[in-house]
Amino acid sequence: MTEEVEPHLRTLELLEKLIQEAELDGVKVLDPAPLSMSTGLSVAAVGAGLRRRPMPQTPFHEQVAERLAFLRETRRRPDGGKYTQGEIAEGADVTPQWVGELLKGRKQPSLELAARIEDLFKVPRGFLTATPSQALNRALEERLAHEQAQQLAGLREMKEKFQLRSVAFRGAPEKLAQMMDLLTEIVDEQRTS
Repeated sequence: MTEEVEPHLRTLELLEKLIQEAELDGVKVLDPAPLSMSTGLSVAAVGAGLRRRPMPQTPFHEQVAERLAFLRETRRRPDGGKYTQGEIAEGADVTPQWVGELLKGRKQPSLELAARIEDLFKVPRGFLTATPSQALNRALEERLAHEQAQQLAGLREMKEKFQLRSVAFRGAPEKLAQMMDLLTEIVDEQRTS
């Protein structure tokens, strides 16, 4: 029987490869604090996941209560106030008492109810219900997509700056950063000549 790989580990590996190939600041890209904000996990839990250590597991109803409490602390109403149990109840179409029980970890929501709460707080689906590894994986996928977009923007800028119609890569795309550095050096030399 083979052990199942935690979802975040595959994405972490891809992100680390991009960090190395594009010579990015790994400390900044993999900063646990912003990842904590986007997952509802503690900084310590995110750090454990990034170090490939076991991430804390809590019973589902406790996890939902913790993440909902996290949302109430970190995602505020448009006026800056904290959402009340009544406002959450109204947004989720349940009673304030039911929300109270949810916050105490005595109830657990259906996926439909969790989705309504997530919509109220404007967080991705699964924020309340994803396992720690799934939550971290989603945040790492977003980070990976952002960094890849930055790399493409750099390529687009290079095409415009050097008035290139196209750029073709035959071989390893990890050489892009080296090629861009070389082109920058050539242009700098031409300016000083």
